[in-house]
Amino acid sequence: MTPDAPRLLLERYGRDLQPIGVLQPLGGFGGLSGSRLWRYPSAAGERLIRAWPAATKGRGRVETIHGWLRKAADLPFVPQPFPALDGRTVQELQGAFWEATPWLSGAADPIRPPRVERVRAAFQAIGAFHARLSGGAVDGPSPGLRLRGDELRGLLHGGFDAVEAVLSVQADDPCLPPSLEWLRLARRTTPAAIQVIEEAARLVSPLQPCLRDARPEHFLFEGDRVTGLVDFGAMDVETVAADLARLSGEWLPLPESKALRLEAIKAYSDVMPLHPNHPSIESAFEAAADVLIGERWTRWRFLERRRFDDPDAFADGIARGLERLRKLTVRLGA
Repeated sequence: MTPDAPRLLLERYGRDLQPIGVLQPLGGFGGLSGSRLWRYPSAAGERLIRAWPAATKGRGRVETIHGWLRKAADLPFVPQPFPALDGRTVQELQGAFWEATPWLSGAADPIRPPRVERVRAAFQAIGAFHARLSGGAVDGPSPGLRLRGDELRGLLHGGFDAVEAVLSVQADDPCLPPSLEWLRLARRTTPAAIQVIEEAARLVSPLQPCLRDARPEHFLFEGDRVTGLVDFGAMDVETVAADLARLSGEWLPLPESKALRLEAIKAYSDVMPLHPNHPSIESAFEAAADVLIGERWTRWRFLERRRFDDPDAFADGIARGLERLRKLTVRLGA
């Protein structure tokens, strides 16, 4: 991608989207997807352009997500991609797919635990988003839960050994001790986690378009009002319990946030009904994440040698994964 790619992209759009100031490169803006972002002022307001990750599977994938977003166009916190002069919201340029959207004001909540007012607002927001996309939902088992079960079985059948082999030749890496502890606990806890996941994977619930990456960092606030929901790159058909598990697991850890979780579910249920199987499926998704978060960060650092904009990303990610695994080990009696 050349430095003038954003300027060449904007030549494909109308006058309202032309910059009247500097295009500010944001890198990945703290995200992990591989997207590249630029913010800039236009005559009609602040705008954002995004180059989707290189691994994006074709224009059709992005256009499908844009179609889902249009179903939630009445929600002011869901950004709607602008059409270019050719009428398409997805542009292909220099080997990447691009979009232009409004810049959403606000900031993610860094406070743990969050205020109850923000918890209610966030879960009402995701409930409203799910409700807009619920038309045509079909009951079935969770595809994501089945894949997570497969991942955990893969760790037991050689995956843990591969990680251990790489960690055994590391030295003087500050992330090595927590990764080794994660490996020790994960070997012990994974069989019990698989049992929980296999039981829930047989349950059915409505399947519909979901975020599949409902991290608290993707909810923007001004005061206690949600002003933005961002990063839709992982969207696909899934049970809404997957989104609830992701948001609750990372934002409202157990046992200390049990009361906040009750407030969250009440707020969500006010706008989107829960299926009777959702609690069991949500718990299984959380158990899978409790094991796999540490695996992801350990693999990215020591096996794949990835790089992120934030120099503390690995240490923070591995520490978070280890803390969640410790709690899971206690809950499962492992």
